[in-house]
Amino acid sequence: MSGRKARFDDYEVDFVRRELRKCGIRIRLQRKPFRVLELLLRRPGELVTREELFGFLWPDSHVSFEHSLNTAVNSLRRVLGDSSRECHFIETRPGLGYRFSSPVEEMTDADSSPTPPGSLGKNRDAYEDYLKGRYFLDTMAEEEEIYKAIAFFNSAAIDETCCSLAHAGIAEAYGQLALFGSVCSSRVVSHARSSVESALRNDPDLPQAHVSAGRVKMIFDWDWKGTQESVDRARTLDANSVPAHTLQGSLLCTLGSYEEALQVCRHALALDPLSFPANLQFAACLYATRDFEGVIDQCWKMLTLRSGFAPAQILLALAYQQLGMYEEAVVEFQNAQRCTGLQAAATSGLGHVFAVAGLEDNAEQAFRELSTQAQSRYVPYYWYAVICAGRRQKDQALSFLEESFRQRDPALLSLKADARFDNMRTDDRFQVLLRRLDIQTSAPMRI
Repeated sequence: MSGRKARFDDYEVDFVRRELRKCGIRIRLQRKPFRVLELLLRRPGELVTREELFGFLWPDSHVSFEHSLNTAVNSLRRVLGDSSRECHFIETRPGLGYRFSSPVEEMTDADSSPTPPGSLGKNRDAYEDYLKGRYFLDTMAEEEEIYKAIAFFNSAAIDETCCSLAHAGIAEAYGQLALFGSVCSSRVVSHARSSVESALRNDPDLPQAHVSAGRVKMIFDWDWKGTQESVDRARTLDANSVPAHTLQGSLLCTLGSYEEALQVCRHALALDPLSFPANLQFAACLYATRDFEGVIDQCWKMLTLRSGFAPAQILLALAYQQLGMYEEAVVEFQNAQRCTGLQAAATSGLGHVFAVAGLEDNAEQAFRELSTQAQSRYVPYYWYAVICAGRRQKDQALSFLEESFRQRDPALLSLKADARFDNMRTDDRFQVLLRRLDIQTSAPMRI
């Protein structure tokens, strides 16, 4: 079973949109229970071991999730009206795993009829390419992995069954490259926009396409109203969309509506506690509220699941620094430097913490290292401004921030929340820059 849709009893499942319907009526099902159903339906009649389910649901973790798997299976059974004693669909093999015991039909998008044998090769390969793209993109750090994701998405986009999802993934990947400072936003903005347009043109009701559209409006256009409209549309189509809630949290945090952002992020984590983007956004919101101990706890939760997760290491270092734990901050920034996608951000962080700790020579060395990196790759001016702010070189920091504004550097989205600029907030020139970004006030947003 490798197609996009499947049918059993009165139920229909769309694997790409992650929808479960009974007699045409959509049934709410959270992500992990849906993923359990997906794996069982793709291997109907076969025993799927608990170890295989662990690997499918938590591919990068070596931690046991026995309780979480039991919860996901029980949630799925409740939705299907099934039970371990009277199993109509999911048969339990004690100590081994589960088997989907009901007959399953594969369906086409065109007429929802069973797919003719031998016609699935192309669709299967395209969907697998899409999943590979999502896997590499969700690493959320290494530049090389993001380009791999784009390559797999481009391959998947050739097939019409995966076209919209793949184009949405491409737009998100280009946005991630720009947000992490791997490339100048002007180099990739047209690719991101055209990919979103293709995704929406092919499937205007795909929630993920609207999430990607919102990210493009936020990262490249600084269009807060447009971002909110895309979030609203995505959540109308899928009220339990974790990416939509995560984007909402990011938008609220950018605009300074921190309590509302925390509320949205908590809801996203209730839907999927193991979503790395949702966990990371929650940590960023905690940092914005200056809850640095909360940031540390949240980052270590992520690092327990994925060691070497550079975005979490950087946030952890930032929190350590604000608590005066400079040695610990240096260690985490140095750990994050190994990540190519965030190397400049980590080097900049090192320069700032060295400056604050009174190690001027080390701060100067970090500044020179940024300049060396810029000879072979793009380095946003924002990261130079961070080091200058730590060295109390206010005029130089503001000059670099102006250059960052001219290049429409997405790093400026964190300017209101970045504690490293707190010593500059009373400067009129800094407030003017926030007004030009239109993030000087906490505008009320719909949550």
